[in-house]
Amino acid sequence: MSLYKKRVNIRDLAKILGVTPSTISRALNGHESISDSRKDQIVQLAKELGYRPNQIAKSMVSNKTFTIGLLLPEFTHNYFNNILAGIESVSFHKGYQLFICTSDELKEKEEKSCMAFLNTRVDGVLAAVGNDSDDLSHFETVIEDGTPLVLLDRICEDLNTSYVVTDDFQGSLDAVQYLVQTGCKQILHIKGPEYISTSFNRYLGYLEGLKKNGLSLEEDMILLGEDEDFEKKLQRILDTNDVDGIFAFSDYYAYDAIKVLQKRGISIPDQISVIGYADEPIAQYISPQLSTVKQPAFEIGKHAAEILFKMIEDKNSTIMSKQLATTLIIRESTK
Repeated sequence: MSLYKKRVNIRDLAKILGVTPSTISRALNGHESISDSRKDQIVQLAKELGYRPNQIAKSMVSNKTFTIGLLLPEFTHNYFNNILAGIESVSFHKGYQLFICTSDELKEKEEKSCMAFLNTRVDGVLAAVGNDSDDLSHFETVIEDGTPLVLLDRICEDLNTSYVVTDDFQGSLDAVQYLVQTGCKQILHIKGPEYISTSFNRYLGYLEGLKKNGLSLEEDMILLGEDEDFEKKLQRILDTNDVDGIFAFSDYYAYDAIKVLQKRGISIPDQISVIGYADEPIAQYISPQLSTVKQPAFEIGKHAAEILFKMIEDKNSTIMSKQLATTLIIRESTK
């Protein structure tokens, strides 16, 4: 006796019900030419017998693999997990599976991931670019292959494709404006990685915030968050400047700054106010709770997926872009 149950196929269902295999196929795909009563009968039988569609055959007929390639820098931050949830909220209902890769912000891993997507014939690609190289030829290859590509969170002006981002310039401007309104005049900016667009846009927002309020830019009030000597350099800045506000590229950089401030016995926010970016869970878990700029991560993923499916369904669709607003969240680390 065989240990394995024979897989039921469309022909088996057709034989049992005395109809053609094409009738079964149309019913299972919700075709309007099949009556509702007949559809219900066929779907019920398919469930009872454990019928599963042959995905390979389905792909050959439709010329689709019903898979999406998703490339993210990493999963350690809740922000990217929420983007993933937004994407899945759309892809699941479309009947698509995600082929997920992480780049760790390395060009080599981005290249390999893009080639893997093309080799497995995904129907579209969603990607957050994260490498420190100006060479984006692997994404150009995806576009030239005719595979729809939507960038999320970060944009690359050299790539002629659709994207969904947040308004990082305005989000940063709002943060600096709030610090100034609450009495800050010497605002330190902890800058993000030089090679990603979000760092540049948040830096521009910081500069505009200073300019709008008649505050001059001081080069020694800019600190790279990824600097190996971050703590030493921050200590030096605090020794030589009357810092009363800190605006950080991310909540994690803000947390690193808070640890240094607390080590020095500086009261937050009485002496120095701190604002982060993204509204990661850490913002509410630390003490004092961190004021931050909230990014709508779920909505980024959802809108990016919706745009991608429009591109998949209409090969002649135009390039689409969407910029979502941020929200300033005030907590205990600011006045």
